[in-house]
Amino acid sequence: MPIETNPVDIALFGIFILVVFLALFGIFWFNVWLNRLPASKSPYSRLPLRRASELSYDSKEKILRFLYKMFQYDNRIFEFKKAAFCRETGRIFPDSITWYDKIKVDWSFLQKRFPGRYVSWGSLTEEQQEIIRQAHDSLVGFQTDFSSPHSKPSALEAKYAFAKPGPLYVEIETGVLLGWKIVPGTELEVLVVQKPTVILTTSYL
Repeated sequence: MPIETNPVDIALFGIFILVVFLALFGIFWFNVWLNRLPASKSPYSRLPLRRASELSYDSKEKILRFLYKMFQYDNRIFEFKKAAFCRETGRIFPDSITWYDKIKVDWSFLQKRFPGRYVSWGSLTEEQQEIIRQAHDSLVGFQTDFSSPHSKPSALEAKYAFAKPGPLYVEIETGVLLGWKIVPGTELEVLVVQKPTVILTTSYL
């Protein structure tokens, strides 16, 4: 006895096949697009970044110990599988791996690290720098000797970009510091947030 075919079933099956084909086609071109994306470059060296997961076990352990000893929420431990690092400067950028598994870092990394309006330490006058020093317990470990005179963080010259430790930035309204510190026993650097112990007014700048 011949099997009866329902035109509706045939139409639905055809639509299903078409949807599957279009989905596979879309996935193919999405992968092509991903592979053609240029490698994200370091804001400092302007060379391609690498995955922090490639760091040695010893380096990772020292980074984690350094952050753990701070015992501060703003400087908490991060996941290496979600971080990237600049091989030339040793600077690590947490949470820089996108959901499509690509490294993405630009100058917005400062805002992502701790929101604020930041200027370079070197752009402050000596009087302003002294006010900031007095508002913090210590600036040990931050780069306060060699800093760009340009206030805009992204405007720094190469000689400042490659200095160790990396640049120090100041939040112009609160005096919060955001600066690179060298992880002891390594050439790697992490971006450290330090809040003032004294409340500052906006008049200090």
